[in-house]
Amino acid sequence: AGAPGGPARPVSADSTGQRARRKTYGSPMVLRELATGTEVRTEDVVATDFNEKGSWLAYTVSSRTAANDGVYLRSLANGSVTPVMVGLGNYRQVAFDRAGEQLVFVSDRDEYASRNPRFTLYHATLRAPKAVALVTSNALGPTHDVADRGGLSFTRDGSAIQFPIAPPALDSIPADSLADKAVYDLWHWKEPRLQTQQRLSASRDRNRTYTAVYHLAQRKFAQLTSDSIPSVSLSENGRLGLSSTGVPYAVEAMWGEGGNDVYLVDATTGARKLIRTRGRGNSSLSPAAKYVTWFDDGKWHAYSVASGRTVDLTSRLKDVRFDQETYDTPNIPPAWGIAGWTPNDASVLVYDRYDIWELDPAGTRPPRVVTDSAGRRSRTVLRLVTLDREERWIDPSKPLLLRAVDDSTRASGFWQDRLNASVPPTKIMMVDKAVGTPTKARNAEQYLVTQSTFREFPDIWTGPRLDQLTKISDANPQQKDYRWGSVEVVNWYDADGHAVRGLLYKPDDFDPSKKYPMVVYFYEQHTNNLHSYSTPTGRNVINAPVYVSKGYLVFMPDIHYIEGYPGPSALKTIVPGVQALIARGFVKEDGVGIQGQSWGGYQTAYIITQTNLFRAAMAGAPVANMTSAYGGIRWESGNSRAGQYEHGQSRIGGSPWTYPTRYIENSPLFYADRINTPLFIMHNDADGAVPWYQGIEMFIAMRRLGKEAYLINYNGDAHNPRRRANQRDMDIKMQQFFDHHLTGAPMPDWMREGIPFLMKGRDQIAEPMASGQGIVPSGAGAGAPPR
Repeated sequence: AGAPGGPARPVSADSTGQRARRKTYGSPMVLRELATGTEVRTEDVVATDFNEKGSWLAYTVSSRTAANDGVYLRSLANGSVTPVMVGLGNYRQVAFDRAGEQLVFVSDRDEYASRNPRFTLYHATLRAPKAVALVTSNALGPTHDVADRGGLSFTRDGSAIQFPIAPPALDSIPADSLADKAVYDLWHWKEPRLQTQQRLSASRDRNRTYTAVYHLAQRKFAQLTSDSIPSVSLSENGRLGLSSTGVPYAVEAMWGEGGNDVYLVDATTGARKLIRTRGRGNSSLSPAAKYVTWFDDGKWHAYSVASGRTVDLTSRLKDVRFDQETYDTPNIPPAWGIAGWTPNDASVLVYDRYDIWELDPAGTRPPRVVTDSAGRRSRTVLRLVTLDREERWIDPSKPLLLRAVDDSTRASGFWQDRLNASVPPTKIMMVDKAVGTPTKARNAEQYLVTQSTFREFPDIWTGPRLDQLTKISDANPQQKDYRWGSVEVVNWYDADGHAVRGLLYKPDDFDPSKKYPMVVYFYEQHTNNLHSYSTPTGRNVINAPVYVSKGYLVFMPDIHYIEGYPGPSALKTIVPGVQALIARGFVKEDGVGIQGQSWGGYQTAYIITQTNLFRAAMAGAPVANMTSAYGGIRWESGNSRAGQYEHGQSRIGGSPWTYPTRYIENSPLFYADRINTPLFIMHNDADGAVPWYQGIEMFIAMRRLGKEAYLINYNGDAHNPRRRANQRDMDIKMQQFFDHHLTGAPMPDWMREGIPFLMKGRDQIAEPMASGQGIVPSGAGAGAPPR
């Protein structure tokens, strides 16, 4: 099938692909000594890996000069190069263990002269840098080969090697064999995946690999994954694995249900033990492989590997929620997450909305709130910061560094606590900025962190302590030459009496005695971005710095959703918010526009069917008709759209047969006759998320009803335009559209006359005129062109 709405594609000359025998040549590798600038160049390098200490570099070479082919070790201390294995062939994927004392790679050298050379897994040590064959493809039998692609690594303790295996390549179909044959796709109701999904993943499926583990001491290997059990995570010694599969429930997943079966795997034999059926959410293996944990039905559970017993860890806590209480889609809320484990799997630390809890995975000791409920009392979200990514455990003897975010003001910073102390956490620093995740020098008390606001670029700050930081970068000095703005949180009540919040962006020279045009931009939630820095770029969404520099207000409300009624939820939230701002006296009553993209585009289209408050609306990739969109395909993934309506973002909460009126009541198409707002639609014919016929349905309805509407389709472009020229053009046209309807600027030619097909592209030959393109220089008036 071709792109949505386009012609069918002819069958390829080879519908299966063929892994032909060939030599894959490498590329130049340049090794630079940073202190001196000295460079060493090596040609035809395919794969590289440094050991952990940075003392050795392993690399493979595949060259047009056969004598250079091989695997080599380079000492970074003296520059000496030691061959590990050489000879004509392909050499792929090289990896050190954590200790940097052994390495592994794959090569087809020993079979390269044969008609169908197969790869072998090789091993070497720094003490004896001579390659030893561990697993040949012949040892795997006729059904699998050692793969030259996929992950290749040692287990954490270096005792085992995780390597990929794959079925032999499918025979290719001769180019002319289907010339007089039927060419078709057959959709079967019991297939785990739709034909669209299979087509998009065909290349990945042809190159699929499975995980096997070779145990060095026992000198044996086991296959751990397959088509039915596609993934595994291994313990640190590679003896135990945890596998999860949703394959048995793949059909149900189409409409948002299903689950996963979870197995413990003996990684020395490949034997599996089923420990969880149809589970929702992820299961994880503890660092010492003593427990498997998962979150289900609002509770944390732990399965003991030794006893085979599952314990409910949190049901005794009657007034504590570990699921995301702010979750507002018709699905099972996920957990807030795991912070980590204490040594030897003694306890696991998990999050609620604000605090950190310590749970005994054996279920003997009662749960304990580590942070003394200080997060909930102050409505501050506390999350553990891991400064050393190599640490396996949370050390009870060391202070806990916590990142803190005030849930009301969005101020952020760091707190400190101790795991075994019965005292509340203490503040290190809090600022009215967005503070990034810190990094620490490995061998010194020196920290790096970013800080930003809407006005302040996220520059780098450093210091010996997190409360003693100095700014050391100025990455955006040109900003001082341009008009900018400010942002604040605004509060109001929606039509049902719920307290809601949003962000209001104002120009630098804001005067509350004047009236300003305002654009409302939204999706779901925005107040979490209060201190986020926005780069002034142009594309298919409202960019606050650009619009405030032009003299606009920008309002970004948070939406309070009611299951089954996403359209009315947006209406009941946004309209009272806009009315509350108009009542403050600085918003131009007849100068308010609304804009949204994708989910925001749908809500925009719905809202203008219910109110005449807005003078202009721009909807990017909107769903117009939920009854037809339900049966659509997300072409970028091939997935059905059904699940997002029943249990996902669209929030209907069931199928069209369960709630038929909800699908109609929430669809803008069926109320298009009520629209009095000029509507500008962008929907591109290669949209992989929302079928572009949804935009067409909305436009045809507006045209049939004689209402002002424009539909722009960037040919061959995606849900959000990817070509920079298209992004810039969309930004210009959207500014022109709002400038005309909200500020009285002249109507551009494309709005007044359209662009006939025969004139297509001619408007691009000369630079299109825009009213106030881009961000406005400091000191210039609204609508002035940029420098």
